[in-house]
Amino acid sequence: MTRHQISIQAQAATVTASSLAELLQQTGTKIMQLTEGLDINHRTAQRRIKEPETLTIKELLALAALLRVPEQQLVELIRDEYHHRPAQPEVESKVALAEKKILVTKAAGQKPRKK
Repeated sequence: MTRHQISIQAQAATVTASSLAELLQQTGTKIMQLTEGLDINHRTAQRRIKEPETLTIKELLALAALLRVPEQQLVELIRDEYHHRPAQPEVESKVALAEKKILVTKAAGQKPRKK
């Protein structure tokens, strides 16, 4: 039997990141690699980077394998990113928007249109 010399890296590289986007940037992972590795389309990949909490478990496992990072560390990164994201301003309700439209049309001397 032939003996082979195999180099084993003693310690893997370590990066510091506070978001999935930052982790992808530091690891040099391009969006095309992400789409192929997670088996998702380009638009979905963009959304996953922007909102990583929307990753499915299947995608999360594939991402961990693609980046060669422990799943638990990836989950913790995504959880922290989600919890520290600034609150989104609430979208006004349709009723409030309709009331504004009525006020504007009244101010302009017009009758509100009926649908």
